[in-house]
Amino acid sequence: MMERCGGSKQENVSMRRKIIFSLCSITLVFLAGGIYIIVSIEDTTSTMNTLVQLHRAEILREHLLTQVKIVQFDISQGGAYGTGDAQLFTRHINEVKKTAEACFFCHHSERVMVKLAGLQNRIDRYTSAVSDLLPGKVSAAGLQETRDAALTMGREIIEEIRKTILLSDRMLDEKTASSLRKVKMVKGILYTLVLVGPLLAGVFAYVWLHGITKPVHHLLYATRRLMGGDLAYRIEGMENEFGEVAVSFNEMAESLKDHMLRIEESEKKYRILFESAGDAIFILDGEGDDKGRIVEANRAAAEMHGYTADELRTMTIMDLDIPEDAMKAPGRLHSVLAGQRIKVEVNHRKRDGTVFPLEVSAGLIELKDHKYILAFDRDITERRLTEETLQRAEQLRICGELATCLAHEIKNPLACIKIAIEIFHQLNSLPESERNILGKVIDEIGKIELLIKDLLNFAKPPKPQLIEIEVNKILSATIEFSLKHPSFSRADERKIIVAKDLYEPLPLVKADPLQLRQVFMNLLINAADAMPDGGGLTVSSACNVLCDSVEISFCDTGKGIETALLKKIFEPFFTTKAKGTGLGLAVVKRLIEQQGGSIEVRNNEKRGASFVISLPVNGEKGQV
Repeated sequence: MMERCGGSKQENVSMRRKIIFSLCSITLVFLAGGIYIIVSIEDTTSTMNTLVQLHRAEILREHLLTQVKIVQFDISQGGAYGTGDAQLFTRHINEVKKTAEACFFCHHSERVMVKLAGLQNRIDRYTSAVSDLLPGKVSAAGLQETRDAALTMGREIIEEIRKTILLSDRMLDEKTASSLRKVKMVKGILYTLVLVGPLLAGVFAYVWLHGITKPVHHLLYATRRLMGGDLAYRIEGMENEFGEVAVSFNEMAESLKDHMLRIEESEKKYRILFESAGDAIFILDGEGDDKGRIVEANRAAAEMHGYTADELRTMTIMDLDIPEDAMKAPGRLHSVLAGQRIKVEVNHRKRDGTVFPLEVSAGLIELKDHKYILAFDRDITERRLTEETLQRAEQLRICGELATCLAHEIKNPLACIKIAIEIFHQLNSLPESERNILGKVIDEIGKIELLIKDLLNFAKPPKPQLIEIEVNKILSATIEFSLKHPSFSRADERKIIVAKDLYEPLPLVKADPLQLRQVFMNLLINAADAMPDGGGLTVSSACNVLCDSVEISFCDTGKGIETALLKKIFEPFFTTKAKGTGLGLAVVKRLIEQQGGSIEVRNNEKRGASFVISLPVNGEKGQV
């Protein structure tokens, strides 16, 4: 291993030297080419500037020649000068002076400068002589002589300027041709550098980059295979630094493969625990706009709520809460996200609309810098039923003790009082007003006796005498008897109409006919009390084949029962009537349960409430 590492180190150094040498060579070539291009551009620019200046001088000479010719024309056309002519003549003379002076600001050779100096002297003398032609300078007798001298001097200057122009043109043409040849040569060299330089650099770079990109592509291909899940792929046949990278890559792939196997085993184990848990487990999103969204749910959660796991993952936890608990959900989420671990009881709604209680235990977890909420939901329906059963048992025990005490302490003295009042009530000597008062007392004593009887029946009901009976016969007889009750015998608009819808033939059931009659009578009277303004009462019977039971329904058209009171309607001493004892429905429920049946209450869709009794056909369900 040490020898291999040492050899690789030498190869690495050699490869680095090659790369550095190649980069330095390419840099020097491009640097030399760049310097040559800069020098050539500067030289060409300087030459072109010189040519421009020479051409400008040539133009000035041409302009000077023209100005002198104009002055000569003015002189030849002379005679008597007026004020306007004098001003124009003066301006032409000044133009000649200005143009002549401008010629000396240009760059010329020494020989040309000597000629220009001589020409400048002549022009100065010429402009001086021409200026004498202006009015007031010479006498009329000497004017013609001065004019002739000026014309002669002007012709000499024109000839001298022409010679200078011819000489300058010839020199300028030679210099221009030489400069153009030089520019053409430099342009050719520049084109060659521009075209051939990058081509050579490209070829040179391709050779070296091919040697680098080939192993890089091999590494990239191996990386993609690794990303695709092919952890068994290995790199072979690479040297230098890439050889070391290949060795490290293969070791990484092997380590990653082992790590992934361990992760898969761990994930499989926790997935089995997650899916096989008896309680519902939810993982909720704790951040962003999706706060409360169900990220994951186990099989127990899906079965508990009647949804599939995929359907639950499209919902939020508030979608499962009943409206009252959904309003409190943001507060619970906030508490968990603040680091608290909560344990609360809420009510969820199944897919079919069934509401059931849950005990929720939730805490905060963080995965990949994202906050989630882990919630464990336990269905406590059975626990609630057990608690309610224990509560009812305790109530029954208390009622039994209370009923026993009342029976011993009140019943006998109350009977004596009733007998004594009835004796007084039968005396003929009593006034009618006092007799009415005694009658009301006897009625109130009867109510107290009824209360004591209800307490005794609830606390220690008589053991049912079960025999096979026809429910429809007992139901019909009870309805006929109840119609004589004052609640049903109203003759005004508050009359209650009773309708029967009895299924025939119903199977026989085992029940106590007397207790069953008492139950039916209580429910009929209870329905009549729920319709003080009159209405309709439908009594029906049916056979439930699936449950192997007979169902008897009492449906009224009263105001119905408040939703919050539905669960309390069968509790002892609970009543919504001003003069009720709260034991009537409690006794009904106990009598039905003693005969293996059940009773439930629900509000109708339109109006009113329905009490539904279910009695098993075999008479063996839930007997106590």
